[in-house]
Amino acid sequence: MITTSTDDRNDISRINAFFHTRSVIVTEGQPLDLDIVLSNFNELVDNFTKRGSGYVLAYVERLTASFVRYRPLGEQRAGSFITTPKWLRDKHAAINVKNSDDRCFIWVILSALYTAKKNSDRLSNYLPYEHCLDTTGLEFPMAPNKIHVFERHNPTIAVHCLAYDSESKSFSVLYLSPEIHKRQHAITLLLLDSTPSNGFEKKHLRVRQKSIQSHC
Repeated sequence: MITTSTDDRNDISRINAFFHTRSVIVTEGQPLDLDIVLSNFNELVDNFTKRGSGYVLAYVERLTASFVRYRPLGEQRAGSFITTPKWLRDKHAAINVKNSDDRCFIWVILSALYTAKKNSDRLSNYLPYEHCLDTTGLEFPMAPNKIHVFERHNPTIAVHCLAYDSESKSFSVLYLSPEIHKRQHAITLLLLDSTPSNGFEKKHLRVRQKSIQSHC
């Protein structure tokens, strides 16, 4: 970006200024919002000119967008119970509710809101609270790209959803809530998958974390 400044002698000086906007997560569940990117860029320019530099924007010479590949989201729906992999079970880092229906997303959310003192994987601990969540407009099993709909109807809850890539032994982000630092409950989910004899299956687990107890 080229900026110009005029001093007391009306002499014009020009400099090259470089600005880098914040990185954003782009998935099917979170499409690119150019308004947010432009707002961030304008804020950087304003901060530069308001620091007493006297420079003003003349023109933008070059604009570069960089992309890092994430695991594709698609319609990866999570449903019934899948056994927790040993590597994760040994870490005692996740709650895997043993459900037999397609509503694993609901059960793991409830396991964070209404934490069980023992046997946190038992579905019976959360059945009394099933109707405390607003599931309007949702279908089960639920895909991560519908989490924003859940958040819209449940304004105290923010959800992150991760996936584990066994080949690279790394995690990727499927959904990153824009409300994670603004809401009472911040819940991180891990989407597991397996390939049983009857086809490909997926399952939500909850990563253990501190949560404020809720009351319906």
